[in-house]
Amino acid sequence: MPRIPPWLFRRANRRSPNIAALLPACRNLQSAVNELRWLKEHVNGITRTDKEGLLSRLCRKRGHGYPLQYILGTQPFGPLDIKCRPGVLIPRPETEAYTYHLADLIKAGSLGVGASDQGLGIVDFCTGTGCIPLLLYALLYRQFEGLEVLGVDISTQAVSLARNNIAHNARLGHLPDMRPNHTVDILQGDIFQDQTLEKLQERTWDVMVSNPPYISRRAWRHGGGQIGHSVRKYEPSLALVPGDGIPIPADWEHEDIFYARLLDIAYRLKPKAMLLEIGDEMQAARVIARFSQHRLSVGSHMEIWRDWPDMTPDHDEGFLLDTTTADGCSQTVVAKGSGNVRSILLTLGSS
Repeated sequence: MPRIPPWLFRRANRRSPNIAALLPACRNLQSAVNELRWLKEHVNGITRTDKEGLLSRLCRKRGHGYPLQYILGTQPFGPLDIKCRPGVLIPRPETEAYTYHLADLIKAGSLGVGASDQGLGIVDFCTGTGCIPLLLYALLYRQFEGLEVLGVDISTQAVSLARNNIAHNARLGHLPDMRPNHTVDILQGDIFQDQTLEKLQERTWDVMVSNPPYISRRAWRHGGGQIGHSVRKYEPSLALVPGDGIPIPADWEHEDIFYARLLDIAYRLKPKAMLLEIGDEMQAARVIARFSQHRLSVGSHMEIWRDWPDMTPDHDEGFLLDTTTADGCSQTVVAKGSGNVRSILLTLGSS
């Protein structure tokens, strides 16, 4: 990361010492001004005494790289106000973008998940704050006669926060009221344990979603790629890096372990579509290559989404991947949208 020039610090300090304190994290003057405004609003809302002292301390803390969302305690996610706490991964704008796009495809009937007069079941693994299931519930509530959305996470801390987010957004009026045939809920469970899957197999799941741990141990220890120092220092490795104790299946990389398991889960739960967040183009190519040889790939269709799947790609964002599925069918996988490669959509056959 390039160093901030001294003249920029001097300019920031002339405007406000707090702006100068924020500059190492914000990297430019306008972002620092915006964050100072949000921090002032936050301080005004939580205390009546020593506001300036608290504001200065928070600006210094933020300037050292501490995530703004952990300081403010929330992150907007579509119409939702998602509570954020240390120990649980912070929702990203790119995740919000693909969640919206997925909801649009479901509404349009493009994924073959049933008409509006039928029920719809969605399960999100490694749910964290619950941002994905909550947003899907909010966006699809009026589209289906019955809607069941479930988030699953191994972390007690994440499950507690996700349930808190359901209650918090319901109080704010951001989530439609739940009824017997319209529910959003959170389940604590380990996706590598069959007991968790046995509970889920009692119901029908049309769509599977997951933003699993997918960062390599090397990138976590030394940095690189899209992972920054602040993420490695302050956000939970449990949500970002697969654990060392998980067996690595043959022909899979350690950072791809969760995808191997999620494909096997999909074979058991038999959703019609599955959306998986990934780290980069190389990981996308590896996962698609392994998926193509999985029995789940028979009759399937694959699509890669960039950060902003609704946007028109730039001229240099073409990304094609030729693969052959387990039944011998050739398929060219196309990247959709603009930005970095972000997720894989698998529309599944009746395997």
